[in-house]
Amino acid sequence: MQQRLGRSIARAKFINTTLLGRKRPVMERVIDITDSDLGEDIQPLMKELETDTTAARHETLQSILDIFDACENEEEPTLTKDFHKMYLNFAIETPLPPQMTALDASQPWMLYWIANSLKVMGQDWLADDVKRKIVDKLFAISPSGGPFGGGVGQLSHLASTYAGINALALCDNIDSCWDRIDRKSIYKWLLSLKEPNGGFKTCLEVGEVDTRGVYCVLSIASLLNILTDELSEGVLKYLQNCQNYEGGFGSCPQVDEAHGGYTFCATASLAILRSANQVDIERLMEWCSVRQLQEERGFCGRSNKLVDGCYSFWVGGSAAILESLGYSQCFSKHALREYILYCCQAEGQPGLRDKPGKHSDFYHTNYCLLGLAITESSYTCAPNDPPHKIKCIPNSQVESSELTDINPVYGLPIESIERFIDHFESGPYS
Repeated sequence: MQQRLGRSIARAKFINTTLLGRKRPVMERVIDITDSDLGEDIQPLMKELETDTTAARHETLQSILDIFDACENEEEPTLTKDFHKMYLNFAIETPLPPQMTALDASQPWMLYWIANSLKVMGQDWLADDVKRKIVDKLFAISPSGGPFGGGVGQLSHLASTYAGINALALCDNIDSCWDRIDRKSIYKWLLSLKEPNGGFKTCLEVGEVDTRGVYCVLSIASLLNILTDELSEGVLKYLQNCQNYEGGFGSCPQVDEAHGGYTFCATASLAILRSANQVDIERLMEWCSVRQLQEERGFCGRSNKLVDGCYSFWVGGSAAILESLGYSQCFSKHALREYILYCCQAEGQPGLRDKPGKHSDFYHTNYCLLGLAITESSYTCAPNDPPHKIKCIPNSQVESSELTDINPVYGLPIESIERFIDHFESGPYS
């Protein structure tokens, strides 16, 4: 028995260090097996090994279960919208502290996260003076009208341009700001990022190539009415090759495990291309379903990882896109709603967070709100309609948080998307 257990531990160490490349030690539990009859009581190999992840999951789960137990007899949970609004408005009105200089290259992202959070909680919550501040900041970053970098003087980047276009879409064309977007320059730049395998660099010369780049290009191009056959050539094949044996999508063709963020990017991209039926939908839905953890009720982003509020949108949004295309609901919206409202809000702390024990931030506030909106609605789209025509139907079986209807493909309010796209329907480069 000891020899067998020794071989099992050695095998686990080999897998952990050699195959998976991990440097963290495997924790071994010492079991007294002097009595041969105790051999049957020895737990299976994986139950005898403890890693940082399993320990963290146990700690996180216990804190979540404590929250659920404490709220068991309370009334239906609610979103403390005014509290979160105060947090977001303070961020707009107050300079960030020096320790946040690491976010200097993420300025368009912060504008999008904050503005979108406000508009998701209330269609009229984004004040005109805030819209003007957003417009001024973005056109200071790119006076020519795009593409956009992460800050003034920084290289143009796909992620920054995606976030910048989203933020401008939220500004309701205040002061005719949409006419300042240089679609022709943006199109030529997007085309220059295109790779022979159908992917896109995120930045000229030094950018990586993965499914995030594909989604950013297709989102930008479809919103600005510059999506051409030349731009989308080879993209479907690229995405097909990113779906792996798990059913979800990795970052690059045939080289990565499935991940919630990459899966959303691929699923939304397929919806924009109107080609979702060209991948294995059944396995994709199964992958989304098993990402919802039964005890925590929220989503994790990968196999054997911790629950995280942002995947309420990355995985929940992927499932909502499939729902809009006529496929069945593949996760419990009621359970996810409980995780967001009970565990992603903290008494005395505005904004929404990853999980209990974490601090709120702009990123998680936005994506938790988008995920919450998905749990309180169902989605449908006519067979021949483009994805910006997705319809949102409120779920009458849950108490509504009175959030703005959102489009799961773009992560923006439906009304904002329709206005923005309608503005650019006159032609590709007007």
